[in-house]
Amino acid sequence: MNPTNSALWPIFLLMIFSQAGINIYVDLNILCLFVVIPSSYSLHFLIFVESYDPLDPFGNITIKWDVISWTPDGYVALVTMNNFQMYRHIMSPGWTLGWGWAKKEVIWSMVGAQATEQGDCSKFKGNVPHCCKRNPIVVDLLPGVPYNQQIANCCKGGVVASWGQDPSSAVSSFQVSVGLAGTSNKTVKLPKNFTLLGPGPGYTCGPAKIVPSTWTLVAQHPNLNNVTQVFSFDYKPLVPYQSINDTGMFYGMKFYNDLLMEAGNFGNVQTEVLLKKDKDTFTLKQGWAFPRKIYFNGDECQLPPPDAYPVLPNSAQNNLIPISRKSGTMFLLFVIIFL
Repeated sequence: MNPTNSALWPIFLLMIFSQAGINIYVDLNILCLFVVIPSSYSLHFLIFVESYDPLDPFGNITIKWDVISWTPDGYVALVTMNNFQMYRHIMSPGWTLGWGWAKKEVIWSMVGAQATEQGDCSKFKGNVPHCCKRNPIVVDLLPGVPYNQQIANCCKGGVVASWGQDPSSAVSSFQVSVGLAGTSNKTVKLPKNFTLLGPGPGYTCGPAKIVPSTWTLVAQHPNLNNVTQVFSFDYKPLVPYQSINDTGMFYGMKFYNDLLMEAGNFGNVQTEVLLKKDKDTFTLKQGWAFPRKIYFNGDECQLPPPDAYPVLPNSAQNNLIPISRKSGTMFLLFVIIFL
């Protein structure tokens, strides 16, 4: 394919730039911008619990285990159980959750739930753990417990509404302080062999999977004042100065794509942003099509200066006018985040 051919050069031209781990791809045929951003994150993992029902084939219970802080010998985790079944409630006497530790972890304390047995804690003197069993069994607390034993969405006697009837009540949570565990993302081992018991036909638990946390992406671009439509993400313009509208915040839709379901190269979410092309300002010079700044979870990403971006070949300059003057033409902004 010859890029000097006016009909073919936009398709032929693919510019790739890599700077500080950020890869930017531009296809000038449709003006698509891809931003690939690696990042670090706290440890989060999911356990999917299924009980197949032909009337609710996609119903499941998702258990999220979020490490929210580190302690001298372990971590504190917030465990959240979401009942994504359309009509099956978890009724009284409620849920019973069990798992096996990967190492020799203990439970120092719990808020919003309790272990059914303490196990053998005889080797501990003075400060005795809440539970020393290798396979702890945990149940919800009853309503009316003291406030210092409660957290949000706890203490309902294990009763959880169905998502189809009442999404706000289809959740149950507790907090657990784990000791004799790792103290970093690299040294913590995932619990295994999860079990969930409750009234009804029973459930089958899948293995725990590490996932990245929720995230936000802020982009600054001079054409964000012409946003027409944003697909699959929530979008909010940030206008600290009323006369300038060039910054926007993108974030995942709750319960849809606000959490990446897989870490690594295959874990990604993406959005498509449709912007109106202003023929008076649109240009392909000095990296105008690229964002000025990118912030990921509040941290500014390193981007190249405008004069460091790739430039069009001299033979293509004459073809810029008919492309940029197509009034009413839209161009697309794609953002892909890899964690």
